[in-house]
Amino acid sequence: MVSKKAIAIDGNCLFYRCFYATIKQLTYFESKQLKPTNALNLFIRIVIKLIRSNNYDYGIVAFDYSKDTFRKKKLKTYKEGRKKMPNELVCQISDIKQCVNLMGIKKIEVENFEADDIIGSFSKLMTQNNVYTEIFSSDKDMLQLVNEFTTVKLLKKGISDFIEYNLNNFPINFFGLFPNQVVDFKAISGDKSDHLQGVRGIGIKTSIELLKAYKTLDNIYLNLDKLTRKNKEKFVVDKDDVYLCKDLVTIRTNLFDGANSNDFNLGAVNYVELLNFTRVNKLDSLSHWIEKLFLK
Repeated sequence: MVSKKAIAIDGNCLFYRCFYATIKQLTYFESKQLKPTNALNLFIRIVIKLIRSNNYDYGIVAFDYSKDTFRKKKLKTYKEGRKKMPNELVCQISDIKQCVNLMGIKKIEVENFEADDIIGSFSKLMTQNNVYTEIFSSDKDMLQLVNEFTTVKLLKKGISDFIEYNLNNFPINFFGLFPNQVVDFKAISGDKSDHLQGVRGIGIKTSIELLKAYKTLDNIYLNLDKLTRKNKEKFVVDKDDVYLCKDLVTIRTNLFDGANSNDFNLGAVNYVELLNFTRVNKLDSLSHWIEKLFLK
């Protein structure tokens, strides 16, 4: 029986969402020649609401350390072509990370790894300790982490509309496939946003059909003679690339091997320091909101 709960928040995903959900506010900051705080303001509100929405025992907010990860070393074009982060958001990130620490939830960054790997390792640790984990992200790669103890709440639109993926509804929400097929699906179909080509000429529909028929990428290669001549040729030509793609989309889950779940206990919100921070940064409406929550 699951008696404890954990929350894992994809920090990069959330601050991007917060920024673009409030991007119209930038006009005000520009007109007043003020440092933007639109993403910071909404980020704090959302994290506090998420923490307060459930009686979580453990929690993390994971951030990418830098663009230079082990994936980039394996494939120089990995995530190439993505738009540069707007300066108006860059200047808010250090404040966002500072506030995470003040909210009693651990901020974690690991050199050479991405937020996905941190969350994957955290969910593995929680699963090993029979702790139910809810992951909040908009990254579909996270779906490979779904298991009997792990649910992924994928942001569908804006910052409040989620689709929940769990073992019971996964095939309904993901093309009739299962969590252990997510990596192979992405390896075959590729991911343009990460600059991963997969098997050229094999789209989403064919990828789904093949995985339903043969279950795994390895098994597809064991049954190439059963494929159409054209599809067989595509898989043969791109074999090295598809297995590289599979390696890159596989979330690492070993970062916290040997760690204790109590290392990730949720602490009390340091509302005194948080209020002081919001006042110094002239986040008046946020200050009033926090006062109502914590200083009753």
